[in-house]
Amino acid sequence: MADLGQVFTKGNVARYMVSLFDLPKKAAIMDPCFGAGSFLDALIEYEYENVTACEMDTILFENTKEKYQQYKLINGDFLIYNASNAYDGIVMNPPYIRQEKIDELEAYGITKERLRSNSIFSGLPSTANMYMYFIMKAIDLLKNGGQLIVIFPSSWMKAKSGIEFQKTMLSKCGIENQIHIHGDVFEREALVDVVILKLVKGKMDIDTVEEYLESKDGELQSVSIRDDKAFEEFAYPFSKLATIKRGLTTGCNEMYINPDLLCEDGGCFKPIISSPKSIDGYTTLNARLDRLFCPVEDAVSDEISSYLDFWKNKIIQEQKPKTLYMKVNSSDKWYEIREICGEGILFSYFVRNDMKFVMNETGVLARDNFYVIKPKVDKWVLFALLNNYYTYYQLELSGKKYGAGLLKLQRYDIEGLFFPNYEMISDSDKNELMVLSHKLLESADSAVIGEITKLISKYSRISYKEITDRYVEIKSNRLEVK
Repeated sequence: MADLGQVFTKGNVARYMVSLFDLPKKAAIMDPCFGAGSFLDALIEYEYENVTACEMDTILFENTKEKYQQYKLINGDFLIYNASNAYDGIVMNPPYIRQEKIDELEAYGITKERLRSNSIFSGLPSTANMYMYFIMKAIDLLKNGGQLIVIFPSSWMKAKSGIEFQKTMLSKCGIENQIHIHGDVFEREALVDVVILKLVKGKMDIDTVEEYLESKDGELQSVSIRDDKAFEEFAYPFSKLATIKRGLTTGCNEMYINPDLLCEDGGCFKPIISSPKSIDGYTTLNARLDRLFCPVEDAVSDEISSYLDFWKNKIIQEQKPKTLYMKVNSSDKWYEIREICGEGILFSYFVRNDMKFVMNETGVLARDNFYVIKPKVDKWVLFALLNNYYTYYQLELSGKKYGAGLLKLQRYDIEGLFFPNYEMISDSDKNELMVLSHKLLESADSAVIGEITKLISKYSRISYKEITDRYVEIKSNRLEVK
């Protein structure tokens, strides 16, 4: 079954969002994806009488409908819902589905092509995530002056796709409130760094009130502005030091990674690092490698030919994975893989405990759960500038936190890092950073990270002790078991 991107809003957050409405009790209100009913409960508590709500998950709908008989509930897809009357207010937590996963909802009548055929979505980028479509649909259904209260990931504020989304959104409404909220926001493990927006349709000239909240133990508490601005003194951007890209994507790991083949034709297999768990320390030396199946020769063994025929038939029959299905129908060499050079410094897409930038001394291929960082400066100096508490702390602030201490880092989080001015670092300090980098590789001792941090502190107003304390605290909070 396709992932519907459901993450249910906690009651305290739902009540807070409904409290942001400045509407009469008889106002026409819509909840586009009511789920387990937290917004409906809040609307009842605030005595709103005229409420319509949609839910496409039939099981959820059936389990919930009896509880809210005073409201008009619809078992259907909000994105194709046609309202006879516009709404005064809409409150929602839209589904969190990445753009590359949208086509997996075809069984529900949802594809990117069908969505983009609707003119109300014409201003969205081609890489728009599902919540962007929901927001634009909600704005379309609002009366002029109507209010939209929505909670969704704050990652769009940094992503390139977010620029087009924001431009499209702000062409139709203004932001009255922008609330950054983290902590226990959802009922199950999910992103915790999100934003709540109160949008007013047709009122584009309003001043935005910005707030910071933390949800903890069922309560919402106001917190001070996150102190990531302390790093504005580090004005040297990542782009001057390095470039970054994702590792190799196979499109079907089951087919390409460690295939059940007896053939030992070296031309058809290459070593690849699949997981951060395969790496000991801060180097790829002695890393545990997998086999990547990558036939490129016209003349292959009978065993490999049979293997390719099996997968070709399977892909055609199932019409997935989509990328390979399209290649099967367009190329005789559908199985060929575009290699991504792994030389440089590797960093895992997800962090569970300690952050670790890894020097790829072997130059081995790396899968797409790694970022590959290509230095523009001395790689050993860059290695030290990445492996220290000033950098780790910035990433702890910008990363998206999941349950069990998991931290997700996007490419733009890495690209958003700032460093001391490289030209202002003395030659002697650069040499010392090189020495410490080699020491870190040889010993894998985390104490070396402290030595690097202490040296870099010479170039910061934030002392070694202060940054160490900050990092330890924010990391401990992430790893704290709820």
